[in-house]
Amino acid sequence: MRLAIAGVLIGSLLAGAAAHAESAGRTVRVETGEVVGKFQLNTAVRAFLGIPFAAPPVGDLRWKPPQPAAAWRPARAATSYGAQCMQPARSKTSVYYEYAGDQPTSEDCLYLNVWAPSDAEGAKLPVMVWIYGGGFQQGSAANPVFDGSRLAHRGVIVVSINYRVGIFGFLAHPELTAESPQRASGNYGLLDQVAGLNWVKRNIAAFGGDPDNVTIFGQSAGAASVTFLFASPLARGLFARGISESFGFANKSMAGLAEAEKGGLDLAAKLNAPSLADLRQLPPEKLLETQVAMSPIVDGWFLPANPYTVFADGKEAPAGLLTGWNEDEGTTFPHAKSVADYQQWLRRKYPDIADRLMILYPARSDEEAKTANKAVVRDSLFAWGPWSVARLHASNGHATYLYHFNHPQPLRPGASYDEIDTAGGLGSFHSSEYPYLFGTLDGLNRDWTTADRMLSDRLQAYWVAYAYSGSPNAPGLPRWPCFRETTDSTMYLGDRTGPGPVPNLDRLELFDTLPSPFSGF
Repeated sequence: MRLAIAGVLIGSLLAGAAAHAESAGRTVRVETGEVVGKFQLNTAVRAFLGIPFAAPPVGDLRWKPPQPAAAWRPARAATSYGAQCMQPARSKTSVYYEYAGDQPTSEDCLYLNVWAPSDAEGAKLPVMVWIYGGGFQQGSAANPVFDGSRLAHRGVIVVSINYRVGIFGFLAHPELTAESPQRASGNYGLLDQVAGLNWVKRNIAAFGGDPDNVTIFGQSAGAASVTFLFASPLARGLFARGISESFGFANKSMAGLAEAEKGGLDLAAKLNAPSLADLRQLPPEKLLETQVAMSPIVDGWFLPANPYTVFADGKEAPAGLLTGWNEDEGTTFPHAKSVADYQQWLRRKYPDIADRLMILYPARSDEEAKTANKAVVRDSLFAWGPWSVARLHASNGHATYLYHFNHPQPLRPGASYDEIDTAGGLGSFHSSEYPYLFGTLDGLNRDWTTADRMLSDRLQAYWVAYAYSGSPNAPGLPRWPCFRETTDSTMYLGDRTGPGPVPNLDRLELFDTLPSPFSGF
């Protein structure tokens, strides 16, 4: 399989193939039965969609670690996505809804998707496993923007996995802990990810993939998942390297099991469900109606310790890491609307350094206050985490690469989204790299230019090169230097591609002095 690294624009890749040509793909045998895929990109790629990797987590399996999937006969048609996991609906005027669209939703959601070059049979190609974001409350491997066919066309196997989110993925409760052989509860969504990676380890060779050359990559909560998988003993040996986009650590501490169990009891009381059996009998919609958010914890099993401490002690997975963030991460998140609100927010969230932050992020007008607040969110939540992970991982002697993505999507004039409240638009917002990375530009309503398509080509080339060798460098690409703990350089990916200083380093260093760099919106 020849590796296509650089010099081929997405537009030319798709010439003559504006619509997917779909027909029966080859049959592949996995451990539970045969799956029949379909062609994409004419016949260049075969897609196998909606493959069960675990049993449906329903009934008595709600809030249990994922169990083995049942076998099937005859061959299963793997030509459409499985349902996304239970989650609240997005606003239909959100930029994030534009990525996802309307999707079927069900508790029966533990499915994965595989894209492979049509000539991959018998090969040992690198494997890239995508983990979606969504704050651990939302997300789906079926988002059209995550279509893996363009990346697979470059000579890799692409896998995307569903995992449980919100209450269904992260409820801790004393009765759940008591019934667990490990005396743990709460991290079911992360255990789903481990189950998916174990499935890849056992089955991906049948698609032409190398089970010993797996790169996990994800954005936002998916990037946090990458960090957690590096910190978890349950994931050791399941991946060779990781890519985490726009997240690392949220803070230097993390909620533990006892605190999360209390939250579970509070939820049960709110629902008038005095026992675990009562909770398991509730309709899933009733659980969603509570609007309670639940997220990963230090449970003593998947995460035996706080991930920051694991990295600080040098006990994370000895695997390569590529990480970074976007220029305008804060633009789609809550923020103050006036100078007075902004200053009050700083004093409430950061009482010890509020005066210093007002100097670093000044605001003399309400519009400046909005911009400043968004910048604080960017640096404290989405920049400090990747920078901190990179610094610790590099100091522990592991190959590390850092990036800064700074190319705005070309929104059309008059574009209106929930997240836009100023004339400045969204910039390089949180997740804005998605369509560039997956080569799915044409699925979005944008005024794409040749520069956008060239950047998409370059990002895919870097990510695929990294999946092949553990280095993003390859012929035809600007050189990407390794990140060192003692240097202040990163790789700029945007209108200019090349190394440069870490942006706002003095601010990141200030946040690094705090036990909780991100103190909430």
